[in-house]
Amino acid sequence: MALNAFGVATLVPGWPLALFRIAYGLLYLDMALQKAPWINYGWLKGFIEQEIAHPAFGWYAAFLKNVVVPNFPLFGLQTFVVELTLGLALLFGILTRLAGIAGFLWQVNIALGAFNVPSEWYWIWPLLTLPLFCFAFTGAGRILGLDRWIEPALGRRAAAGAGWARLLQRAA
Repeated sequence: MALNAFGVATLVPGWPLALFRIAYGLLYLDMALQKAPWINYGWLKGFIEQEIAHPAFGWYAAFLKNVVVPNFPLFGLQTFVVELTLGLALLFGILTRLAGIAGFLWQVNIALGAFNVPSEWYWIWPLLTLPLFCFAFTGAGRILGLDRWIEPALGRRAAAGAGWARLLQRAA
């Protein structure tokens, strides 16, 4: 029986979680490609307009209307790059803890605007956020992922005094 960093016994083999992480990476890549710059960010602008029309929070709708929509190309590109990066990190198991936390926060951000959109199923938000939370706290990239090799190499650099390596080691 192994103990994780929080002293909790872990009995689940790593490969099912790794397969789930890989599938989740593919999901993020699909989401990114649906909003790619070369297709004018796909359905993203229409979805933002739905978030504005059916706000869960007035302040968030105001932010979307007054900041995001007038600067849509910048925010559209940001959306594409973030989701592409998260997808690649999860697919290949690179800095998976960091990707899990970033993806969790990214989905919470989207949920703030989308929760009241009529066509959205409200259970989608726990289903999209909780796996990312699990990936962040289990080090899911260490099985069938590059974190298996990155983490020990960063540990050697951290031991040699490289502060940046210690920070990245925690993200792997």
